[in-house]
Amino acid sequence: MKTAALWDIRLRTPRLELRLPTDDELDAFYRVAAAGIHPPDEMPFAIAWTDTLNEADFKAFHRGTWERWTPESWTCNFVTFLDGQPIGSQTIEAAEFASKKAVGTGSWLGQAYQRRGYGTEQRAAVLEFAFAGLGAEAAISGALFPNLPSQRISEKLGYRVTGVSEVSPRAEPIQHYDYRLDRADWRCPIDVGIEALEPALPLFGAA
Repeated sequence: MKTAALWDIRLRTPRLELRLPTDDELDAFYRVAAAGIHPPDEMPFAIAWTDTLNEADFKAFHRGTWERWTPESWTCNFVTFLDGQPIGSQTIEAAEFASKKAVGTGSWLGQAYQRRGYGTEQRAAVLEFAFAGLGAEAAISGALFPNLPSQRISEKLGYRVTGVSEVSPRAEPIQHYDYRLDRADWRCPIDVGIEALEPALPLFGAA
């Protein structure tokens, strides 16, 4: 499927730009992840992908999401840029978006860029993209019990806890908060500019 229009999309906030990367930027993006996302003795993700991080798999994962893209099932791993340099990722994904109108989100930032409000800013950008741009009715997210920064972002942006589940990223079960944000409850706390979305709407099942 032709997905070139995805690379024209830009989400702009007061400090950040979210978009898909070029091949050269994918190299720089990997280096941000390789420099560290969390302390080695902690695991903030439901899947422990950072334990086996390597450049070939990292790039193959991102390219694979573009190659497998269909309007019925898509994962958009926006790269977050600060002053033209990648600092992390903000994912939005959906299955059967045309009928379900629900998206899921996930994110990470390099350790050097954490605790500066960028996590809230990039999540707000993608939520505005979902609700105002794609016409979503709900956004789903989650956070492991020890991952307090992610929980604070969700609470700050208006999500509510809908349940508690269990994941085992390192073979030991850990409890996990399930979050939901409905369109009626969304109030974007920052200015978000969305560029070049209209030509790509069919790719999201949102046309």
